[in-house]
Amino acid sequence: MIRVNSSLSPSNRKNYPSRNLLIRFILGGTTLVVSISAYFSYQATRDMMLKDLRQSAFLEVQRGGAEIEEWLHVRQVEVQTLANTSTVRSLNWPVAEPYLKAEVKRINEFFLFQLATPDGSYSNTKVGRTNKNIRDRDYFQKAIAGKNNISDPFISRSTGISLIAISTPIWSNSASSSSPIGAFQGNVKVDRIAEVVNSLHYGANSYAFALNSQGQAIVHPNSALMSTVEKPAPSLLKIADRNLNAIAQRMVHKQQGIELMEIDGTKKYVAYLPLQAANWSVALVIPRQNIESRLQFLDLIALIVSGLTVTMITVLWQVQAFEQAELKKSKTAADTANHAKSEFLANMSHELRTPLNGILGCAQILLRSPALPNQEQYHVNIIEQCGSHLLTLINDILDLSKIEAKKLELHPDDVHFPSFIQGIVEICQIRAKQKGILFVYKPANNLPTLVYVDVKRLRQVLLNLLGNAIKFTDEGQVTFNIEVIDQPPSDQQKHRLRCTVEDTGIGITPADLSKIFLPFEQVGEKKRQAEGTGLGLAITRQLVQMMGSDIHVKSQIGQGSSFWFELEIPEATDWVQSAIAGSENQIIGFEGSLYTILMVDDHWENRTVITNLLQPLGFNVVEASNGKEGLEIAIALKPDLIITDLLMPEMDGFELIEHLRHTPEIQNVKIIVSSASVFEADKHRSLQAGGNAFLSKPIHVDELLDQLKQYLNLVWIYKQSQPDEEKAKAATTANSQSAQLTPPSPQVLQEIVTLASKGNFNAILKWADKLEETDTKFVPFANEIRQLARQFDEDLIINFLNQYAMKTL
Repeated sequence: MIRVNSSLSPSNRKNYPSRNLLIRFILGGTTLVVSISAYFSYQATRDMMLKDLRQSAFLEVQRGGAEIEEWLHVRQVEVQTLANTSTVRSLNWPVAEPYLKAEVKRINEFFLFQLATPDGSYSNTKVGRTNKNIRDRDYFQKAIAGKNNISDPFISRSTGISLIAISTPIWSNSASSSSPIGAFQGNVKVDRIAEVVNSLHYGANSYAFALNSQGQAIVHPNSALMSTVEKPAPSLLKIADRNLNAIAQRMVHKQQGIELMEIDGTKKYVAYLPLQAANWSVALVIPRQNIESRLQFLDLIALIVSGLTVTMITVLWQVQAFEQAELKKSKTAADTANHAKSEFLANMSHELRTPLNGILGCAQILLRSPALPNQEQYHVNIIEQCGSHLLTLINDILDLSKIEAKKLELHPDDVHFPSFIQGIVEICQIRAKQKGILFVYKPANNLPTLVYVDVKRLRQVLLNLLGNAIKFTDEGQVTFNIEVIDQPPSDQQKHRLRCTVEDTGIGITPADLSKIFLPFEQVGEKKRQAEGTGLGLAITRQLVQMMGSDIHVKSQIGQGSSFWFELEIPEATDWVQSAIAGSENQIIGFEGSLYTILMVDDHWENRTVITNLLQPLGFNVVEASNGKEGLEIAIALKPDLIITDLLMPEMDGFELIEHLRHTPEIQNVKIIVSSASVFEADKHRSLQAGGNAFLSKPIHVDELLDQLKQYLNLVWIYKQSQPDEEKAKAATTANSQSAQLTPPSPQVLQEIVTLASKGNFNAILKWADKLEETDTKFVPFANEIRQLARQFDEDLIINFLNQYAMKTL
């Protein structure tokens, strides 16, 4: 809540309304400027999406063209191969006829094969020898001149059927011969070409056609434009339809593209493409709505965002009018107004977030749709990111209201501190890299490993300070430094840390230094002010004050700024146990055989978190520091599941996933991608590359365990809470049964005792497996050790082992 101070002096109270009005005017003006920018961004995005949709339609024509090209290429190779056989080069038709007829049946793609002599007389597999002549045929003339060629469709003189001739010269074996001794051709029906062309579609009422070198239709849904025995096809170069004539001109002249024009009385897109193998072209006619209807969702989002903008401006002016009326009342009325305003802001934030959450939900649903093309996923991702930013601004206003109304509380929890800080560093490194500046992280060597702190609020503080430093630095670097300034004595478990954020940015003037922590105050250049509400530093400082400290700052114009604060953070005692507790029943293991998990990350902090969490549960965790090393280990060990980072040296996570999915022996391994990347596109790219799931950093233990359960089909074993009396009874029962067990050597017993005293239950489980393999007489003893290890109670294990250690003395 932004509190109205009733103890203001008369002069300050007089100036307060005008200052508050200025604040609202600035915020409203900022919203208006952002809205105008959003409108032009929407127009640009719409144009980009339309371009991508047109390209998608053009790809359909390319697909058909490529299929025809491939089919013709294979047929041409077959004709050339037959022409080089000694049987065909003999030009002896009685010898060649049975061989060629057999080839027609074998290949099953040709209608006939034909052998022609230089004078144009020919024989073929359909009519045998004939007195007719093909000396005037273009395909024969090219072949006898030594050129391979594919003809336009023609009506066969010997069969009366529309065919395509694939011709090639026949060369003599003699090296002295420089001219072909004949021509060989394979004739195919137009049916295969028609089948491919007719398969091209892009939505309802779309159709495709193909033209030859003269502009005549090879394939067309309008039968009046097709050749028959009685009447050759009309050329589209000579028809009255001006637009269709223009498209035919472009196709005959080997041009390609996609255009919007009026065809058959309605606006349609025509995508056309020339073929390389033959002198033909293929075109696809698409109704306009088939392409542009996909922009309706973007138009709807723009309409909703415009409505939200108008609503926000209206709300701002309503709040201003409300404050002006309340300032005329007494102190009691002002306090009442403050309370009412807090509820109003909270309710209005809720009302704004409700439709905004709907927008974000729809965007996320679309991003998960496998039918959404990559280009459209990119633009929907922009909508999702912009909506998330708007939601952050609304949450900032609500956070400030909660802090000032003293309704915001800290919720500390046990956390692995190095990995927590590393996750923040990775996010900031990505942002700094986008701006082309350097991000330097300088941690102390004696950083605490396990601490007890409110992770959400400390992350909010650090990301705000680091984000501002990156935003106001255009060259140079941002440095993040953490120092341990007070080590805890042995009887105290608190660390005093100093966090410092330094930049080489634009700096802050002395006049602005006194205002940077005030709500809605923004300093610096106007273009940078448009990137936020001016609430970030106000919220950050109050959060740090709630943690028992304060933020200090020093700055020099043109040299940069430095922000720092000190925190006293308690040390956590049992982070792993609290992390995996998750519910009233703590997970202590799983049923079934041992699973091997490969953890690939270039930061030891992140690998340590996974290892420390999973090894006590009975997993065999193997670590790798980059993608190349991870691939080698995966091939050697064939793990059951891989957890990998994305940004790594030598080989990043995307390359690793691609190699894994193309390595036959491990291509089906389950892969969980874990990254601090703030881009939703990275998540979808990693899943499309072959990842099974995505786990954002810092890792939430319950999400990790849920994904392991899902992809490894695990059945968890939970720790059953026992009163002290039941523990004692269990120990007594174990003692009574111990007489029936055969223990190993004293050296092995001592090794297991040492492991139990260190709490290394995973190693104890491995010893149990080893004893079983050594001798069957140790099986009962190994089973007992295994059951005690999975209860995570070192006292029970040590008491149990000490009985046998004393007996063997």
